Amino acid sequence: MPRTLVMTARCSLCRLLIGLLACLTVVSTVASARDYQLPSIGQPADAYMSPAEEDKIGRQVVAQLLERSLIIEDVQLREYFTSIGTRLAEHTSSDASAFRFYPIDSSQINAFALPGGYIGINAGLVTETETESELAGVVGHEMAHVTQRHIARQIEATSGMGWATAAAILVAAIAGGGDPDAISAAVTAGVSNLGQQQTNYTRAHEFEADRIGIRTLAAADFNPDGMASFFEKMQRRSRLYGNQLPEILLSHPVSNTRMAEAESRAKDYPSPSVRESDAYLLMRERARVLMSRQLGELVRYYEQRRADADDGQPSAAIDYGYALALSRIGRNAEAAQILAPYVEQNPDSKAFTLALADAYSQAGDTGRARDMLEAARRQFPRSPAVKLDYARLLVDGNDPEAARAFLMQDRDLLGQSSEAQQMLAQVAGQQNNLGEAYYRQAKYYELRGAFAPAINQLRTALQTADLNAFDKARLRALLDQMVRACHSAWSERECREQVTADARY
Repeated sequence: MPRTLVMTARCSLCRLLIGLLACLTVVSTVASARDYQLPSIGQPADAYMSPAEEDKIGRQVVAQLLERSLIIEDVQLREYFTSIGTRLAEHTSSDASAFRFYPIDSSQINAFALPGGYIGINAGLVTETETESELAGVVGHEMAHVTQRHIARQIEATSGMGWATAAAILVAAIAGGGDPDAISAAVTAGVSNLGQQQTNYTRAHEFEADRIGIRTLAAADFNPDGMASFFEKMQRRSRLYGNQLPEILLSHPVSNTRMAEAESRAKDYPSPSVRESDAYLLMRERARVLMSRQLGELVRYYEQRRADADDGQPSAAIDYGYALALSRIGRNAEAAQILAPYVEQNPDSKAFTLALADAYSQAGDTGRARDMLEAARRQFPRSPAVKLDYARLLVDGNDPEAARAFLMQDRDLLGQSSEAQQMLAQVAGQQNNLGEAYYRQAKYYELRGAFAPAINQLRTALQTADLNAFDKARLRALLDQMVRACHSAWSERECREQVTADARY
């Protein structure tokens, strides 16, 4: 089974925390009509946990997910999730910049919201949806947990649970790797007597997130029935499994009451103007390919789907997924042959263009790949996926000067993309510029919230590398910056412990 996060695939363990933790999922908690007594919004939670403190918790957890390779680091998929979130955010009380979306490397059907607007969406959930509105319903539900400050309100309701303790429990849950003893120990250390009040709060939060999410769906021109149809699908699945429910359904049952409430809310928007993107079906297959560990089986899956297609004409999405799967097993020439007609027929499709350019590149036809990516840069000038694919082609093609010049001109990309920083480190290594290589690799770690390896690497460089006076001064300044950032992200004590632990390996 693919690696999974305790807050997703093992979320039944997280339910020990009742409603405190970030296991605020789209398919959770049986509820009844009497539970729809919403707690007050705003001031109590604002006073108890500031937005900065919420963001601190979320960043800590994301850093742990990245460290354990539990986030799918695919720029295209994340770009697509962000496009959905941005469209929804335009109809919420928050700006789009308040949210960050991450594809989670899990086949389980789940999603979660972390404090600070960090939202994880399992690849398995994406492949389970049938329309973009269903996927948007999941995203809108999780965004509502963020805008309504549900985690802060839950902590406030515990009368004594501080943000630092909440962060420690979240991190312990991740570090425990799903081990019940580790999580139970963390819970026992930080929480006691949560009681029925918190259970009721959690149920109310789920109803509130449903209500607000459906309203946002309709306002953003998605189908407001998307959330209800997803609930119905989960309920059908529950009936199929009978008493032998898989863990995800045991921990996240879908009730008749909740589904009926969602359907009723959707009827408040009787004539929705539904607008769904062409990218959805392609990104659904991309998620399927990226989470797969059995590539041979995946190729056979697509071959069967193509064989079963009406009139022998498989859908564009199935061919796209098949081509991606072929590329992953080294059959790049075949993948390019499948993709080329789609690029010609769909010149505005970024997904097909990047897939074909990658297939050409992997097959050794770097000239054609470069031509395609240069054209894509002009067509999609703001796309990080296009920029990074182009930079990677330059790096892999032994053109370090061009790669460095291209990356250095884009400050926004360097400030947001750890991959861009790592490519600059690789280029500096190719040019025997040790000071620059150490600097960029430390910036790579910083953008991932991995301050301990950044600090240790800079210390090693200053102690052992043959550096000139400029590089030494530059790396010392960066080291001081990293230490301050580490103390701010965690605490001075926790930072020291992490640096010490990292130095052992």
